[in-house]
Amino acid sequence: MERSHHLEGLFILVFLVLIAGLYLWQNSQPDLVVSVPAPTPTGGSATAEDWQAALEQQIASASTPLPTVDLTATAFVPPTLEPPDGDADVIYAPTQISGATLAASDDVTPTEPPPLPQLGPTETPAPTGVSSTSNSQIEDFQPPPEQAPLSVQSGDHFWLRRPVDASANSASLFYYPFGSNGAENQWRVHHGVDMPNPVGEQVHAGLAGRIIWAGDWTQVFAGSAVEIYPSYGNTVVIEHDYGYRGQKLWSLYAHLSAVLVEVGDRVEAGDPIGLVGATGDVSGPHVHLEVRVGQNTYYTVQNPLLWIVPYVGTGIIAGQVFYADGTYADDAAITLSQEGRVKETTSTYISPYVEDARTWDVVPDPYWKENFVLGDVPEGTYDITANINGLRISDRITVKAGTVNFIQLQVESAATPQPAGEDN
Repeated sequence: MERSHHLEGLFILVFLVLIAGLYLWQNSQPDLVVSVPAPTPTGGSATAEDWQAALEQQIASASTPLPTVDLTATAFVPPTLEPPDGDADVIYAPTQISGATLAASDDVTPTEPPPLPQLGPTETPAPTGVSSTSNSQIEDFQPPPEQAPLSVQSGDHFWLRRPVDASANSASLFYYPFGSNGAENQWRVHHGVDMPNPVGEQVHAGLAGRIIWAGDWTQVFAGSAVEIYPSYGNTVVIEHDYGYRGQKLWSLYAHLSAVLVEVGDRVEAGDPIGLVGATGDVSGPHVHLEVRVGQNTYYTVQNPLLWIVPYVGTGIIAGQVFYADGTYADDAAITLSQEGRVKETTSTYISPYVEDARTWDVVPDPYWKENFVLGDVPEGTYDITANINGLRISDRITVKAGTVNFIQLQVESAATPQPAGEDN
């Protein structure tokens, strides 16, 4: 039994030796080198098979060919505009917008207005503005003025520009209007309109003409051909190129702080002629404007509000106020109101000129024959009231912009007493 155990152990040992030898033999073999066989090049003289040529043609037709560069083509140059002649750039001015203008010509005389209306109330009233349904409100700012000259109807002659810029104050002093002697009757009758502005504000010519006076009037002795009130200080007077109804026209600008023109100079409408000041006898800086017709004298002045263009969207009211006998009512208080609110006040002229009168202070317009004017009234319907010695007379007026709107007010005649017992 012991012998059989020794044989089994020998066989096991031999088996393990064989396995170890096999393992050592396998690990001693060199590494295998794997190579990809390259296609066999075909000789230039080889003939391609028909199937191979057909396959290559199908593959070529199904693919997108790569772009090629034509070596013989010229380089692309983008198109350019031909440069203008010369070295300077060509600048094209904007097209002018055409429109109706009202320009006066040097050699054209204004159209003669229709015959003058008779003094006093008549059966046919003077022309008035066209009715407008809109109501107006006077604002705190100033709209721009209309372009001069402007004449919507035959009696209008808004030929003068305003003497100061639109950004300045070109409204007339309400408490000292043309033809008035002040709120308390304490001043001389005013022969122009005053426009208060700071010292140094430019003053412009209202219309083209020739300077016939430029300087301080207070330093001139009596006998000058130009009649200027002694308290006007630095003053400029222009004799205009235009006449009215066959008469010459002048404008006067007073109380200037500086005069920018000389006698003999030619000026166009809008040219600067001086600066606002307070020279002469004044209570504050302003420009005093007068319009003289027919003669260059202190007593041929007419209301400038009927000569300078109104603001855009506004009109002028010119009116007559009469006593019962048909004569002008002097120094009557005029009130313009709208919806119960007072918009503006003025007064009728003191001693306006009438035919056969021996003395007068100011001259009414020859067409309107007014004795009060309200300027720059916005379009709308207003109530206008005259207070004549405590008697109130009222009427309604519709103001049209850009023109004169006329109204008449008169004290009614008292009824004539009849003898008792006589049939009426």
